[in-house]
Amino acid sequence: MSLYDIIIKIKYKILNDEKSVLMKMNLFDQNKPRKIKSKNNIFAEFLQKSGLYDEIEITKDNIFHLIDLIDGKVKIDEFCPSCKEKRVFEAKPIIFYKYLEQENLHIPKSLAAELEFLQKLGISKTITTENGFSTSLWNWTSWQVEEDCRLMVFRFSCSMDESHKLDYVVLTDDYKFKKVGQFPSVADLSFPELKEYNKILSKDDLKEFRRAIGLHAQGIGIGSYVYLRRIFERIIDTAKGKAISDGTIDEQTYKDSRVDARIKMLANYLPKALVDNPAFYGIVSKGIHELSEEECILYFPVLKDFIFMILRQWEQIRKDEEATKQLQASLSKIAGNIK
Repeated sequence: MSLYDIIIKIKYKILNDEKSVLMKMNLFDQNKPRKIKSKNNIFAEFLQKSGLYDEIEITKDNIFHLIDLIDGKVKIDEFCPSCKEKRVFEAKPIIFYKYLEQENLHIPKSLAAELEFLQKLGISKTITTENGFSTSLWNWTSWQVEEDCRLMVFRFSCSMDESHKLDYVVLTDDYKFKKVGQFPSVADLSFPELKEYNKILSKDDLKEFRRAIGLHAQGIGIGSYVYLRRIFERIIDTAKGKAISDGTIDEQTYKDSRVDARIKMLANYLPKALVDNPAFYGIVSKGIHELSEEECILYFPVLKDFIFMILRQWEQIRKDEEATKQLQASLSKIAGNIK
C-alpha cells in the first residue's frame, strides 16, 4: 500500500469517526436526554408577556433558560384559540445543520446541545475597549452557529391537538433577545377569553380592553393605559350604582372622596382582588402622566392580568348572586306548595 493510500484511508477514517460522533450527538438521539436546567423559564415568560420589539438581555445567569427553551424542554400555559380553552403548549426543539465539506454532507444537530457544549468550553469573545486595550467577555454563541441563533422560531404545540400551533419569532443581536413576531397574536389569544365576561362587561368595556391589548402588542404603552383606566373606572361606577341603589353609601360623600376611599366604601360590591389592591388606579394614572413608553410596556402584562383576575372574581360573584336568586325562588315555591 502506498503512502498516498495510507493517508487517504486515515483521512476517511477520521471523517467517518466525526460523522459517527455527530450522529450520536444529534437531535434524534434519545439515549441520554438532557437534564432541564431552568425553572419558571424567563425567556418563555418573556415571549408570552412581551409586546413586539421588546427585548431582554442574554446573560451568564440565564443562558441555560435559553438553552432549555431552544431544546424544547419548556411548557407554557396559554389560551388555545382552536380549543377555546386554556391549554398546555409544548415547545419543539430547534436544530441546525453542520456541513462536512469533505463529504459534502449536512448533519442535523441540536442547537441547544451545541450551545451547552460552548458553555462547557467557556466560550468568550475579544473586544477592544475605548482606550485601545483588548479584553475577553463571556459569550453565549460562536461564529459557527451565530447565523442559526440570529433568527429563531420557537414553535409550540397544543398538548390536546398538535395541529394547534403557537409560534414566536426572535431576533438576537449580540446579547439582546428581541421578540419580532408572534402568531396567533397577543390580541388573538386574549380576545376569545374576554367573551367569558360578556355578562359583566359592557360592549364599550370589551372594545376598549381589546384596544388596550392591541396597542400594547404594537409597542404603544401610554395609550394602552388610557383604556385600562377607563375600564377600571367603569367597574367602580357599576359597583357604585348598586351601592347607591341599596342605600349603603351616600352619593355626595362618594363624589367628595378619593379613589382609594371610594374602593373602601364599595368593598362589599367589588371583587376582593380590587379591594385588596387599590394601588392599581394610581399606577395606571401615573403611567399616563409620568411613566415612559418603555415602562408602560414593561408593566402592562401585570396590569392586564390584574384586570382579568378582577373579571374572574366578579363573574363568580354574578354567578353566586344568580344561583342565590334561583334558590330563593325555588324555596319560596316549595313553601307555597306545603302551606
